[in-house]
Amino acid sequence: MPANPLAAINSVALAIGRFSSLDEMLDYALRKVLEVLETDAGGLYLLDEAEGSLTLVVHHGLSERAWRDFDHLPLGEGLSGRVAETGEPIVVSHLKDDPRLTRMAARSEGFCAFASVPLRSNFKTYGTLNVYTRHEREFSEQEVQLLTSMAAQIGLAVGNARLYLDLKASERRFRGLVENAEDVIYLTDHNGRIVYANPALDRLLGYGPDVLSSGDVPVLALVHADDRARIADLLPRMLAGDVMRAIEFRVVHRDGSRVIWCSQTNVALRDEAGVITGMQCIAQDVTTRKALEEQMVRAERLADLGRMAATIAHEIRNPLGAIVNVIRLLKQPSSSRDPRLLDIVVEEADRLDGIVSEVLSFARPPRQLPVPCDVRELVENAVLLFREGAKTVPGPVIRVRCPDDVPEVRVDPNQMRQVIWNLLSNAAEASDSPASIDVDVTSPPDRDVVEIVVTDDGPGVVDPAAVLEPFFTTKAQGTGLGLAIVNRIVRDHGGAVQATNAPGRGARMVITLPIDGRAGGQRVVTTPVAAGMEDAWPRS
Repeated sequence: MPANPLAAINSVALAIGRFSSLDEMLDYALRKVLEVLETDAGGLYLLDEAEGSLTLVVHHGLSERAWRDFDHLPLGEGLSGRVAETGEPIVVSHLKDDPRLTRMAARSEGFCAFASVPLRSNFKTYGTLNVYTRHEREFSEQEVQLLTSMAAQIGLAVGNARLYLDLKASERRFRGLVENAEDVIYLTDHNGRIVYANPALDRLLGYGPDVLSSGDVPVLALVHADDRARIADLLPRMLAGDVMRAIEFRVVHRDGSRVIWCSQTNVALRDEAGVITGMQCIAQDVTTRKALEEQMVRAERLADLGRMAATIAHEIRNPLGAIVNVIRLLKQPSSSRDPRLLDIVVEEADRLDGIVSEVLSFARPPRQLPVPCDVRELVENAVLLFREGAKTVPGPVIRVRCPDDVPEVRVDPNQMRQVIWNLLSNAAEASDSPASIDVDVTSPPDRDVVEIVVTDDGPGVVDPAAVLEPFFTTKAQGTGLGLAIVNRIVRDHGGAVQATNAPGRGARMVITLPIDGRAGGQRVVTTPVAAGMEDAWPRS
């Protein structure tokens, strides 16, 4: 027994920490154990859990014949196999007489005393540590405890080495997945600068590792100029930890010759303390899909234009016929020159102008100029505009309900006023005079949207899906484009329109717009529209 057992244990622990190679470490540790316990021979077995067997990885003091005889042991066989299976040490004073010994070479070597203890760490067995003597010896309880303590140090080293190797193997597997992925996978720092990107970024945009290794390429530098402001508004939220999925934007090839559409999802990168250090992004090339969508839109537009031509021909015929008839009357010598005839001409001409305005608005939608807007002011100004232009006397009773804390939305204020105008116009025409219309603005707490709901007291809608289609109308006179224009404008803003019936009332039109309350740029306050300007707005 060593004079200082703790020093002996420490000597093994220090020996273990000196080597980066597992085999070298085990060899040195075994030598140290044999030296400390003053034994003649020894060996270290490691357990292969998948195969259920022990392999002799290092040994000292064994002849070639001996170590070749028991270099592999099934779990549970012999003394070492039992120790690995049970996790309990086995100590033998006369090895050759022990019936549990299954390999004869141990007897022929002349070994007498034997001790085997498990290599354990964190309640897991990694193998066994065996020592032999060629003379009679009773291993004391203190010596077995010392051997067990040194085996625990070796077991800890084996466990850490295997964990490291498993991590390296896992890293290789996942790096292979990332490096060979078709999608672009990249990491940024907390400032939004790219610090790593897989080869897909080079294939897609021509930015190789040489460019990205400098850490001087910000994400926004890759984004197309027309989409840069929108992504710049979202980037602070991404870097703050907000997960944003399937964000679509255009990027530009390094040579400036190609534009690629991407769909990107981001998640936050955090350090050990949970502090956000950047973000991880996966971007998919959706250029082909966007091209197909554009082709489908063009095809739908052509089909709409065909239906539009038929609708226009039908709708224009009536006012044109009335105008022609009045002109014929006025051309007759005996005509009374009744001024009411001229009123008919003006009224029918206005009707023609309204039809042409709707058709142009649908066929050639103006370019969006979205800015952050106060929803309350936007709705109230649209209502004021509609009241000034009301055709019926008395005018409609319009009640607006909007909480003070409704977030801003990023929209084109002119187009969104047209949406509200069209909804109010439809509601007024569907209701008995005086019309009663409710406009409710809400922001559901569980969704990042703002809802604008317009409810009337009319007969409701028979087919909620069809009313949003172009040229669908139940009116005796009308192009059926009013709600189609509403639907198109709202969809172009990333929102949705839903037509339903309100219990006990009439139609209920729900406009849903995504919140972009943190958008950059100056907040727009939409000023009230003066009376007399209502002629600048299309009528539905």
